[in-house]
Amino acid sequence: MSDKDQHSPDPKSPGIVFPPPLLFALIGFGGWFAARYYPILRFEVPLWLQFVGTIMAFAGLGLEFWTLGLFKRAKTSALPWQGDQTLIATGAYKVSRNPMYAGMLLLVTGLCLGLGLTLSLILIPFGALIIDRVVIAAEERYLTTRFGDAYLDYCKTVRRWL
Repeated sequence: MSDKDQHSPDPKSPGIVFPPPLLFALIGFGGWFAARYYPILRFEVPLWLQFVGTIMAFAGLGLEFWTLGLFKRAKTSALPWQGDQTLIATGAYKVSRNPMYAGMLLLVTGLCLGLGLTLSLILIPFGALIIDRVVIAAEERYLTTRFGDAYLDYCKTVRRWL
């Protein structure tokens, strides 16, 4: 095997090893756990903000189920550490290249907002930054290698997030 072969990306998968939903779950549960022992890390949530948080969480959950359905219909994996068989550019993927991550972000933000989890709300932007710079960047490199011009053309017409 040549040196070039050892360092070239595996075209069969994006190389993601840490499940992105786990990052958002850790942020949410970590904030909840911390707030149980340190009440200063929780704020009183007015009813209207609980309502907004609930709407956001359900919107995120709905977006998650919708995109999972698109993956199932396309007969390809939604798991970011597995390779894709099909480039999905329909449904939610017409307006966002990453509706699953947008859904996760909406879900965890809504839950943490509705529950008044200060620490989680502070950490969510950092989690989103990690997803954006590490996970999505790796996926985009993989998809460019896997689908070539079709993916690059798709990127020209559809934004990364919203």
